[in-house]
Amino acid sequence: MRREAVTALVVASALSCLSRPAFVPQLFTIDLPPEHASPAGRWGAVAVRRVRVAAPFDGRELVYRTGPYRLERDPYATLAASPSALLAEALRSYLGQVRSAREEGEAGDRSGAELLLDVDVRELSGDFVHPERPEGVIVVLFEVFPARAPSPLFRKEYARRTVLSHRTADAVVTAWNQGLAEMLAELERDLDAALAGRAAPAER
Repeated sequence: MRREAVTALVVASALSCLSRPAFVPQLFTIDLPPEHASPAGRWGAVAVRRVRVAAPFDGRELVYRTGPYRLERDPYATLAASPSALLAEALRSYLGQVRSAREEGEAGDRSGAELLLDVDVRELSGDFVHPERPEGVIVVLFEVFPARAPSPLFRKEYARRTVLSHRTADAVVTAWNQGLAEMLAELERDLDAALAGRAAPAER
């Protein structure tokens, strides 16, 4: 029994080194920087239809890669809500800042939306496989559908691997938020180009 207790303490100590301060629970959010803004594009009203996060990254505890085939959850660093809920709120807030966005469920339908956004998060982790170069990793697939259309107008996967200055949970979440802001800026440019190309034949 004593040996089991010692083993549990060693495991807890190893995990706690990924968070700071040790053994003090930390709570995080996924948010875009408040000053983040994007130029106006060609979009109409946009609704975030679905945000899905792949297992094993869909829980509230932060997940770290610590080996080629090994993942560890940090019991001392958790998100304030599920990652899908936090990401959906961040995306809707972003769209509301630069567009007249309608949220799915706000009025019980999406009748006012011209475009529907589906989001699949492929990875949301801290990569500590190489201790000398820790990284915050976020990989997201965005699909944009015209309203009532079965096929996407635009589909692209974006990935950000940000080198961390410190091997901590705070640094990992900061990297996710930075990466998400960069992705959305790139998504807007890409979607503006896709919509411009789609509209070009009609303007002739």
